[in-house]
Amino acid sequence: MTTDVTIIVNVHNGERYVAECLNSVLALQGSWTFKALVVDDASTDRTAKILQDYDDPRLEVIRLAKNVGAASAINYAFALVRSEFVARIDYDDRYHPNFLIDSVDALKRCPDAAFVCAAVRMINSEGVPGATAGPVDYGEEPGCDDRFVSMLKRNFVTAPTILGRTAHWLRAIPVPIGMNFCDWYMNLIMAEAAPVVVMDKIVADYRVHPLNMHATKVRDGMGERVTLQVLDRFLYNSPRSAELAPRARAMMALHYADWGNKYFGARMNADALRCYRAALRSDPTQCWKGRFIHRYIGLLVGRRIYDGVKRLAHRGY
Repeated sequence: MTTDVTIIVNVHNGERYVAECLNSVLALQGSWTFKALVVDDASTDRTAKILQDYDDPRLEVIRLAKNVGAASAINYAFALVRSEFVARIDYDDRYHPNFLIDSVDALKRCPDAAFVCAAVRMINSEGVPGATAGPVDYGEEPGCDDRFVSMLKRNFVTAPTILGRTAHWLRAIPVPIGMNFCDWYMNLIMAEAAPVVVMDKIVADYRVHPLNMHATKVRDGMGERVTLQVLDRFLYNSPRSAELAPRARAMMALHYADWGNKYFGARMNADALRCYRAALRSDPTQCWKGRFIHRYIGLLVGRRIYDGVKRLAHRGY
């Protein structure tokens, strides 16, 4: 039987959250038929046992014999897709019941669009809801538009909110081996060639916890490495590179400054200072934006002095 939507669920050692994710998939509302391809990337915890407990024809579990990493697991899953639309969700996130209804409807109304994205509700490791975030918060107007340049400037798309046309997803396959933080890359490949729909609706929960990629990509440097790889691909080796050329150095500076801020927040001071200096080399005007100059000077004089001055300022001295 053919399906309208394939939902790819990547999981590795996800015993704590995978059931929440799959239950949210099975609770999706609407008349659209879907299949969930659950790719277990050789988990060594109780993930396989949890997956075995599901007896639902809408779930197909694929257990890889050895751990290959997110990029290779995604490539494997896409080789099995036969539907018109595809969505991807990590094992620790959750859909809201309206995800399919709103997303398929948006793509049906915009036949030229590559994918649709929306807002998420942030949740912590215990599932407690917090703030919401979405493309509209980054200045993206709802509707269908060319968003390639703005998406390259700032990654405003959160993975579990995406529903895309399979033909456009496949333009990004195979994901380069080792690019396990690959969502931005795949989104840009699609946005490079077709418009993107933004909805001002919440369609998923995005979980932030110490073990997810949101946190580990800073600590192990993977996020910065992938960012630079992506920028090289799209700023200098894209069919639209000429369009981007006048702002390429400013974009490089923006991302170096952003990684400087991430490292600063993680108290990885040497890496923060290195990225701030790279931002200044690319575009000296960065020093007047946000808190850049304060943090840069703080690292030059020493983090202890910076933190002490900041505490005094907060006390009103």
